[in-house]
Amino acid sequence: MKTVLELLNAGKPRAALARLKKLLAETDDDSEWRIHELFGATFHDLCNAEGVAQSYFNAAMTDKFLRSQRGHFSNYLFALHYLPQLDAETLANELAVYNSLYVNADTLPKITRPITGKISVAFIAPTFCYSSAAGFFESLLTDYNREKFKVTTWSISDEEDAFTEKIRRSVDGYFTLDKVSFADAAQMIRDAAVDILIDLGGHTEGGTTLQIAAYKPARLQISGIGYFDSTGLDAIDYFIGDEFLTAEDTTFTEKVLSLKNVFALRPNEKMIAERVARKKIPHENFTFGCLNNFMKLSNDYLDAVKNILTAVPNSKIIFRDTTPLESRRRELIERLNIFGIDCAEVRLGEDDFYGDYDEIDLILDTFPYTGGMMTALALYMGVPVVNMCGNLAATRTGADILRITEISEMICTNVDDYVATAVDIARDGTRLKTLAAKISADKLTDTKSFVEDFYGKILTCEELRS
Repeated sequence: MKTVLELLNAGKPRAALARLKKLLAETDDDSEWRIHELFGATFHDLCNAEGVAQSYFNAAMTDKFLRSQRGHFSNYLFALHYLPQLDAETLANELAVYNSLYVNADTLPKITRPITGKISVAFIAPTFCYSSAAGFFESLLTDYNREKFKVTTWSISDEEDAFTEKIRRSVDGYFTLDKVSFADAAQMIRDAAVDILIDLGGHTEGGTTLQIAAYKPARLQISGIGYFDSTGLDAIDYFIGDEFLTAEDTTFTEKVLSLKNVFALRPNEKMIAERVARKKIPHENFTFGCLNNFMKLSNDYLDAVKNILTAVPNSKIIFRDTTPLESRRRELIERLNIFGIDCAEVRLGEDDFYGDYDEIDLILDTFPYTGGMMTALALYMGVPVVNMCGNLAATRTGADILRITEISEMICTNVDDYVATAVDIARDGTRLKTLAAKISADKLTDTKSFVEDFYGKILTCEELRS
C-alpha cells in the first residue's frame, strides 16, 4: 500500500491502479477495505466517476469498523451524483442504507431546557477555509442580528487560511474538533447550549459532520448550502432549499426549510476586481467554456459539446479543472480524442482561472451534476450559462442560480434543447450581448435579504418550541 501512495503522490495513477489490482488478489479479508479505499483515490486522479463510486461502495461493504464504514458510504453517496444513471429511486434506497448504519447509534438525551435570551446557532463544517461553498454561506456568519442570535463555528479540521481568520473575527466563538472523537465533539456542542446546529458538510469529506450530528447535540438540526442534497440521516430535521431547487426531488428525508432564494453570493475582492476588468463579448472565434471539476464531464455532456462545436464553425472550448493534477488533464485529453473534440484547451488549477472569463463567450454547464459556485461566478462575471435541469436537487443547482439571476430562458430540460440553445446563441452575437446585459447579478448578491430570510425561517421551525 505504501508503494501505491508513492505512485499517487508521484502523479502515476495508472501505475497505482495496476499495483492495486495485484494487491486485491493477494489481500486478506481484514485489509480488503483499505485496498478499495485506495482504489477510490486512484480513480479520482483518473477522473473515473464510476470507479470512484464503486470503490467506496466496496470499501463500505468490506470494512469492519462502523465509523470508517459510514465515511466510505458518504464518499459513495457523494460520487453517485456524478453518474447519469442516478435516479430518485436509486438515491432514496442508498440514503436508506446509509441511515441504517446508525440504527443502533447512541444519541444524547433530549433537550428539555427552555430557550432564554439569544438563540444559539452553531455552524459545523469539515473546514472553514475558503471553498466553492464559502461564498454562499459567508454572509450567514458575518451579517447576523447579534441582538437575537449567538453564532459559533465548529471546524473538523485545524486547517486555516485568510477566510478562516475573517470568520473567526466575525462570530461569537470559533472551535476546532480535530483532536476529539465524534462523541466528544457532540458533547462539546451540547455543553455549549447550542439550540440550532447547521451542517455545512453533508456527505463531503466522508460525512464527518454528519457523524457528529447523529448524536443529536442540538434540539434543531439543519443541513444545506455546503451540501446540495438530502443527507438521508434521521438526525437531520431540515434541508435548506427553495421552491425551485427541491420542487421535484422526492428523495428528501428531511423537511425542506424553503427560502425565497437559497443561493446568495458574497463576492471576494478578487472577483470584484476581475469583474470590473471583464472585456466585451463576443470574440471573433466564438469560445465556449467549462470551468467545472472534470469528474462532472459525463459522456452525455461531452457528446453534446461535440455536437455544439461541430455546428459552430471556428469555435473552441476551454476546459479547466478545479484540481491541479496533470494526470486528470491527460485523462481528459484522451477522452476528448475519443469524442473527436479537437478544438479544446485543457487547463489545470485555479491560479489563473479568472482570466479565462476574458476568453469565454458562453459557459456550457455540466450535466447531470451541474455547477454551483462556477455557475454563479460566471453569471457574476457577466458570462451567460446554458444549463440542463433535472429532477434531483443536484441536477437543479445551476438552473436555480439562473432563475435567481433572471435568465431562466437558458434552462433546458433535454439534450436537444441544450445543444440548440448553445448553437443559436453562438450564431447570434446580438442575442449573446442581450443575455449578458440581462443578467441580474444584484439579485444573486443580495445577501442582506438572504440573511434576513434564513434567520427568520429557522425561528419558525416547530422543534424550537418543543
